[in-house]
Amino acid sequence: MPRPDQVTDRCTFHGEGPFWDSRNSRLRFVDMLAGDVVTLLPTGTVTRRHVDDIAAVIRAREPGGYLVAIEHGFALLDEDWARTGTVRAFDSPAVRMNEGNCDPQGRFYCGSMAYDVSPGAGSLYRLDPDLTVDTVLESVTVPNGLQWSADGARAFHADTGTGRIDVYDFDAATGRLHDPRPFVTIDEEHGAPDGTAVDDEGGLWVALWGGGAVRRYDADGRLTEVVDLPVTNVTACAFAGAGSADLYITTSMQDVDPDAEPAAGAVFSVSTGARGVEQAMFAG
Repeated sequence: MPRPDQVTDRCTFHGEGPFWDSRNSRLRFVDMLAGDVVTLLPTGTVTRRHVDDIAAVIRAREPGGYLVAIEHGFALLDEDWARTGTVRAFDSPAVRMNEGNCDPQGRFYCGSMAYDVSPGAGSLYRLDPDLTVDTVLESVTVPNGLQWSADGARAFHADTGTGRIDVYDFDAATGRLHDPRPFVTIDEEHGAPDGTAVDDEGGLWVALWGGGAVRRYDADGRLTEVVDLPVTNVTACAFAGAGSADLYITTSMQDVDPDAEPAAGAVFSVSTGARGVEQAMFAG
């Protein structure tokens, strides 16, 4: 596996949630705890835009504009970044949104977690295109890494707090997750599963919080590739660029010595030889 290239200077405190904005040919991600959306332009320039107290994840909307998960719900933004609506999912000041993704049908899911990382204090919510909210999973600790297989039949969901990624049967008609079973468990010495990406061969690429790496597991949960990075806290990854051929990786400065890890908070990329599955947009 080639060594990853550092493609930005340190640009986030806690980078998360990358996605390829195909309509504008640029990578977007969040500086979650700063409440900012960050954009890597084709020129290599990095820009940022403040959205709310928390900006947990960003995805494009099919009608145009963006959806951003904020502290307690969702913000709808138009193409000029003006907020056109807010949907509240819960009210607890002890809990915030963490990470999410769109299913192939254009529904958006986002998980919550306690600020003090209390076990089982989080839930996974689904925002439907009509802007109604439903609870999909309960009693999760640090929900992360939600992805769908290329055929849309299975969903993967990581709980960083337990070190486990589960796989579910997915009901495309209702947006429900069924029959959970363990897919991969990460030994604590190797870190904990954070954000993920899916390739067109059925592989799941897993960013390892505290593990300084991204791992690829095949459709049967077997480890096939390891991408090592020069930072401890690797947060998320996404296929991006022409043909979705490059894996972009976000990182965090949280809980590390910035002098010891000058690249923490930067974005990296690596050509893996795989191609990513196209990222669905929010249909609302």
